[in-house]
Amino acid sequence: MLPYVDDTPSYSIPIWIFLLIAFNILFYIMSVSGGHDQYVRTIFSYGTIPARFTQSADQPIEFDDDIISFIRGAGVKQSDWAAPLVTLFTAMFLHGGLFHLLGNMWFLWLFGDNVEDRIGKLMFPVFYIICGFCAGLLHIALQPDSTVPAIGASGAIAGVMGAYIYLFPRGTISTLIAYWWYWTTVHISAPVYIGLWFILQLIGGLSAGGSNVAFWAHVGGFIAGLLLAIILGSLGLIRWFPGDRGYKDFSFLKQKPIRATRPELLPPRRRKRYVWRDW
Repeated sequence: MLPYVDDTPSYSIPIWIFLLIAFNILFYIMSVSGGHDQYVRTIFSYGTIPARFTQSADQPIEFDDDIISFIRGAGVKQSDWAAPLVTLFTAMFLHGGLFHLLGNMWFLWLFGDNVEDRIGKLMFPVFYIICGFCAGLLHIALQPDSTVPAIGASGAIAGVMGAYIYLFPRGTISTLIAYWWYWTTVHISAPVYIGLWFILQLIGGLSAGGSNVAFWAHVGGFIAGLLLAIILGSLGLIRWFPGDRGYKDFSFLKQKPIRATRPELLPPRRRKRYVWRDW
């Protein structure tokens, strides 16, 4: 299942989404441009390693044999690592591979433009960083002994998805489904699609013993984004448009109400978008 478009319109240029995508691509290129050894040193220096937060600062991290074999010869020196708190920020701009990067950026583009539009240009970067921090903190709390660097923007993007499910309860996600050579489009309610995604993250976090996927970071970011959106909405800091959760129509104060028998006069909430044709 590949979500490729939503039906929620935006009313401004998603400046921060463009910048975040550009930053993530730039940092990925910088991390891999010097070859494998530089990449390994980068993710261990600037990735979030939970054991660094739970062990004494004077105590060196003891890695498992699998990690030792991975970093052998790369010149990894713990004395050169960034401060643990700094890595909660830097880890958001590192990725474990090209497909990891592309997947995260696609979800950021799909859901982020609408969230940025409603939260606002000044508040959105703060919102994004807070979600990423909360994602890292929950990952540390529930995986305190892990020595694997947690990297990627998925925790912060999960926060964007948490805000999306609150802001647009009537939104629809167009999803591409492939079965062998057969391709078709399925239109799924946004709360259903994102809700199922969240449940899968919970299941993954509860059942994944040695998985390299930071499921709890996804859960933490999602909950943070959902709560922040609720708080911002209650404080009146969100711009609501037709079809959004908090939109209130006061047009009846300025003109006569439009009769329900003339639906052609009612502005459609959804913009007609292209769909992938079946074959």
